[in-house]
Amino acid sequence: MAVVSTTAEASAPKPSLMSDLRALLACPRELWLIFLATFLEYLGVFSFLQTLTLWLSSDYGMSDKAAGYWAATFSTLLTLFVFMVGAIADAAGIRRTLIISFSLAAVTRLGMALAPSPTMAIVALLAFGFAFATSSPVLQAAVQRASSKRTRAFAFTLWYVSFNLAGALCGPLIIDRTRHAFLDATGKLASRTVQLPLIGAREMTANSTIMAWGFVFAVAAAVVISTLRPSFEHRIDPEDGPAPPRKPNPITAMREVISARSFWRFMLLLAFLSVVKMMFQHMHFTWPKYITREQGEAFPVGSVWSLNSLLILGLAPLGTALTRNFKAFDVLLVGAFISALSPLVLVLGSSMALQITMIVVLTIGEALWSPRSYEYTLSIAPRGREATYISLSALPFFCAKLLVGPTSGYLLATFCPKEGPRHASLLWAIIGASTIVGPIGMLVTRGWMARKERAEAA
Repeated sequence: MAVVSTTAEASAPKPSLMSDLRALLACPRELWLIFLATFLEYLGVFSFLQTLTLWLSSDYGMSDKAAGYWAATFSTLLTLFVFMVGAIADAAGIRRTLIISFSLAAVTRLGMALAPSPTMAIVALLAFGFAFATSSPVLQAAVQRASSKRTRAFAFTLWYVSFNLAGALCGPLIIDRTRHAFLDATGKLASRTVQLPLIGAREMTANSTIMAWGFVFAVAAAVVISTLRPSFEHRIDPEDGPAPPRKPNPITAMREVISARSFWRFMLLLAFLSVVKMMFQHMHFTWPKYITREQGEAFPVGSVWSLNSLLILGLAPLGTALTRNFKAFDVLLVGAFISALSPLVLVLGSSMALQITMIVVLTIGEALWSPRSYEYTLSIAPRGREATYISLSALPFFCAKLLVGPTSGYLLATFCPKEGPRHASLLWAIIGASTIVGPIGMLVTRGWMARKERAEAA
């Protein structure tokens, strides 16, 4: 019986691209509301990430190494929080968890914007880590719940597009426009008096104002999520099979996930991908200081980096359409190699043309591997354990985030200091040598990681 079924499935005609898109349009309205909430939340996320180390150094006088240390501490706690929130979300419910997450994000972002001292700024930053950690895995679980098995690849691609649309817009419209408003006659950033609703006049910097914009976007995202129908969480797609009995104990949910062999095989894959993703951490922690020191504070940091998100808007759907019938692992491997080579472009210099070329190379690879990694993660997650699976799968990124913050500060202080001689090419050569380890590891272990799970399932 099993052989006949497998043969029949293999000989069945593959659905067309247009039929898949029509099926996507038939998904419940909650899927589109999730895309909107993701867009709003990531307007705040992208502007925060690009501003974090600049905010710590410029507003609170921290050195490169100190700012890198606190950025690493934030990222490390962020990953630790991710481990916990998945099982909690599976037990408490997606809608309720997201409302709490966005509300906390709003409060903590406002706290960062108005913090009167470095101590209060760090407290608000670390508290924001819990809200930030909650949003991404739970939003992914929400996309899984609101889509069907047939539409899932494109649903995750559109989810990926929704937050990259935020990234494309926040650079020129939020980061650069705000920074431009705070430039003085000499082209240097200076503080300004800003009239805030309910608070009144307050002395603000460009960086603290960008943090305040994040408060507005988090409030809007919370309002959108509150319009979701609670019943969508219990929706069952016939192609997915029936949901298992609900077990509200987070420890039980976590134990079920980590006992599966396929989970640990996938963890190794994520460990290699996390090495590639270190480049994105460097784009947030290292690149803004590097480029403003090389090209001046008037350099359009937000607009240039937003090119990454702008390209993703077209490349991610195109990549999914072209590779939808290819094995997921093969697509991940090719995309990882392309992204890992991108920092080597900056070894050639710091001109605008080279910055754009580096971002284009990085984005082409990202468009191939990143959307498929979301789909692949949830394709092997048991029904009702999606958020737990996503949160535990963040474990490999723990070490990467722990390393990038201090490494970023050390590399900047050593090879691209604010004052003194610079050797920026060597900085990016070191980063490139580290990122290429990821796809090489995937290639070496390909036969073991990409094999079918049929025997283990039996």
